[in-house]
Amino acid sequence: MNWFVTIGGIAYNIIIILVCTGFIMFRRRASANHGGEDFLFGGKQMGWFACAASMALTALGGGHINGLSAQSWSTGVATIFYCLGHGLFFIIVMRYSGLWYRRMGCDTVNQLFGRMFNPALVPILAGFGIGYSWMVLCVETQGMAQVISSMTGLSNLTGAIIGAVIGLLYVSLAGLEEVGLVNSVNAILMYVFGIIVLVFIGYNTLIGGWQPINDTLLAQNPELLHALGNPEILRTYVIGTFLCTVFSMNFIQGNLQSVAGVPNVQVLRKACTAAIPLNVFFGVIILSMGLASKALVDQGMLSSPNGAAGVVELVLTYMPSWLQICVIGVFLAAMLSTFAMLCLSIATMLGRDVLSYFPAFQNMSKQREGRVSRVIILVSGISAAFAAITIQAQTNAALTWGFAWFIPLFFLFVIGMKWKRSAKGALATVIICWVFNMLLTFTPLASVFHLEGNNYSIFMIVLSVVLGLLFTALDKNAMVNYRTVYNEQRAAFDAARAQKQS
Repeated sequence: MNWFVTIGGIAYNIIIILVCTGFIMFRRRASANHGGEDFLFGGKQMGWFACAASMALTALGGGHINGLSAQSWSTGVATIFYCLGHGLFFIIVMRYSGLWYRRMGCDTVNQLFGRMFNPALVPILAGFGIGYSWMVLCVETQGMAQVISSMTGLSNLTGAIIGAVIGLLYVSLAGLEEVGLVNSVNAILMYVFGIIVLVFIGYNTLIGGWQPINDTLLAQNPELLHALGNPEILRTYVIGTFLCTVFSMNFIQGNLQSVAGVPNVQVLRKACTAAIPLNVFFGVIILSMGLASKALVDQGMLSSPNGAAGVVELVLTYMPSWLQICVIGVFLAAMLSTFAMLCLSIATMLGRDVLSYFPAFQNMSKQREGRVSRVIILVSGISAAFAAITIQAQTNAALTWGFAWFIPLFFLFVIGMKWKRSAKGALATVIICWVFNMLLTFTPLASVFHLEGNNYSIFMIVLSVVLGLLFTALDKNAMVNYRTVYNEQRAAFDAARAQKQS
């Protein structure tokens, strides 16, 4: 047990949160025009680096800290395709889908589909989005509980509650503005300490540097150092995982909450250049630490049963105390950032897409909306802490499975933008794809096609494209593509403004 490092890692995050929040409160008092009352979107004043850091850290979380380190023991360097998929996702969302989300002035991704196809889609997609976000919230809380419990001997429940309380502190004081600033600070520190760890491993005389690690991996399982692993890894992990992260994350509210917080699409384009390295290269750091722990276990220098525990043991065994505190603080920060943004996205979808149907919650002031959102966040976070102790999920498998549910939305969006829009076709495509995804989950159907593993995305891509095109073609009442509608409305607006100015 290492209480000193655990308390230090927790204090690391609390100090950053309180300092950043204090700065926000000071700035609000100093600026009469500051959008501080907008809890959910921060007055739409988020800067490009805060947006990039928030996008990058939201997509990090347990999928990288616990998932990558554990996955690296079985798929090695090929695990990097999980990170590369994120990089391509950032390009798509910040150069294409996110631009339209921002241009259309939507509060949530569900409203985007409501405007493109039919308002009836909003509560349907919102209900599913809230359920998905809460599921991932549980996974993130589980990850924090595992880190805290493994270091202190506390129960998983206690570790989950501690993690949830800090996560609630991360977001509940000032909303998106707080999350953006804390993420900006954490993004910089994550790289500083991550690089220090890699350098320290290289010059640590007890470990012997990176060469013995490389030699051990080559001797025990050389396929772990191949870019594509082997045919089995390529078939069951690489292809499905890469496609899943590329096409599914574009319309998950937690990933786009920051997009709604920027003042214009130019800021979003600029943020793209920073979000990719902030996310992808940190994945490289975690993957390197995972493979190092694997080699040290093979050498008998560590005794952990899996990659996630191995990385923690590596840090606690061979790093100085100050670096242990910083690394554990960084690990917790990565999961806390995802936890915070998911809580915020649940509050956004529940408030703007569900509660807005009830008169008591219509036309709320920013102050009241902030209070309601804080209650939703509190309930979401605490309930996730208690639910997390019953979850024994493989992080990467759970996340890629969850991602697959959102793949139909991407292809329906493209069809609706480029060709035609069919409300009935969109609803039928989504429902059939979701039902089929459940069949894949509870039957051996995937293995019949020799696509077991993280390959649900392949089925969803094929089914989404085929059904989306088919149902749209069959709908005689299909509407014109949304790009045409937007261009016509923009032309009319520009003409009216020119006439008014003249």
